[in-house]
Amino acid sequence: MRVSKSVTLLLGLLLFGLLVLVGCGSSKDESPKGQAGTNDKADNAAGRSLLVYSGAGLKNPVEEIGAAFQAQSGLKLTYTFGGAAQLNNQILLTGQGDVYLPGDIAELKPVKEKNLVAWEKNVVYHLPVLAVPKGNPAGIRKLADLARPGVKVALGDPQANPIGKLADQLLQKHGLLENVNKNVVVRTPTANELVVYLSTKQADAAVIWEENCQGAKDKLELVPVPELKEYVKTVPVAVLTCSKEKELAQQLAEFFTSSAAYQIWQKWGYKPVAR
Repeated sequence: MRVSKSVTLLLGLLLFGLLVLVGCGSSKDESPKGQAGTNDKADNAAGRSLLVYSGAGLKNPVEEIGAAFQAQSGLKLTYTFGGAAQLNNQILLTGQGDVYLPGDIAELKPVKEKNLVAWEKNVVYHLPVLAVPKGNPAGIRKLADLARPGVKVALGDPQANPIGKLADQLLQKHGLLENVNKNVVVRTPTANELVVYLSTKQADAAVIWEENCQGAKDKLELVPVPELKEYVKTVPVAVLTCSKEKELAQQLAEFFTSSAAYQIWQKWGYKPVAR
């Protein structure tokens, strides 16, 4: 009986010991799983994305600066380019997006009125110019020449973009708008389309942004117009309150005003705002 009790006790101790060992083994197996979960979250962070709204005329520098930010951060950027009216409507209707760069600071007003701007900063200046096709076939020498009978004028749509509003304000101030309107062959929703009309000689003159000429220097030339100097516009960058990635959106917005970004802005013909 004593031997039987001793054996039973011994077997019980051995069984207890095995259970303890198995329990410890299970504990060690669970630890790496927890670490893997943490690593997975870190990996997912690198795959997040931001939606950027930008004026169509800003497309080249915005995409190049965006590519530099993506390479640095690992984030994915998605773009929507268009006229200010189109972009504002999209932001207001969808309530989606992270960063916004309109062609003029005044274009932020509709979204600011709806409390959709969390942060903003001026980035670069937009310089308006009077452009004509290479060789200036219509002989445009001054602003008043746009009102000459027979001259084909292309202007931006004042309801769609800043350059259209600016052109109308300029012509109205100098008493030329009514007569120039008789010569207008097209009102475009974006500034880039004005360059196309000039490059293909479908228009004799257009008021565009100086930087729009960068990609068509061999097809366009500029006519000095002193009156345009008082119509310089400022391009801002804004973080939208509807952003679901506000910290990352802030980083991107600030990157647009970094030294690296300003080198790209200048390459495309923009004048940086003094920091």
